[in-house]
Amino acid sequence: MPNASSPLPSVTSGLSLYHVAVGRGTQNYTCATSTSASIPVAIGAVATLYNASCIAASYPGYLASLPALALQQPNSDSSSMLGMTQSGHHYFQDSTTPTFNLNTLSQFTLAKKLASVPAPAGSDAGVNDQGNGAVAWLKLEHEATGQIGDIQEIYRMNTAGGSPPPTCDGVASSFQVQYSAEYWFWSGSS
Repeated sequence: MPNASSPLPSVTSGLSLYHVAVGRGTQNYTCATSTSASIPVAIGAVATLYNASCIAASYPGYLASLPALALQQPNSDSSSMLGMTQSGHHYFQDSTTPTFNLNTLSQFTLAKKLASVPAPAGSDAGVNDQGNGAVAWLKLEHEATGQIGDIQEIYRMNTAGGSPPPTCDGVASSFQVQYSAEYWFWSGSS
């Protein structure tokens, strides 16, 4: 797993790496007004997840480049991307509950954020490296309800794009920002 510039909490003892995916989609935001007095508010994300487990095991250096490469690909729900097959979807149940449906692996997890650190300096800022920066790296844990399978923790790392502009000046009331990231899924009993 990559190292964050400011470390995220470690994986809980006793958990095992279950799956690694590259997510490609959008971070979603709203604005109260289209003025510089208003700042964008995150309301979730939507992404297709692609199986990168074998790449993570055999070519971790290559894996680190995939979010930036994926961000340059069309954002679609295709069955494969950059040689990886689709393994599921990421979306939000509501504005605070990230959901991971690894439908090809019979796993469904509602999560909550445990920790967040800024993406490292030099992370891909957006499509064609034009944008407002990479979204934060996260450590998530499963919610007590709404789970199928035994995913306990999820890390979002090596993010590319996804950050909103600093204000809502001239921005629509709701908008999306393209992003990509690695997702590391850890399973077991915690």
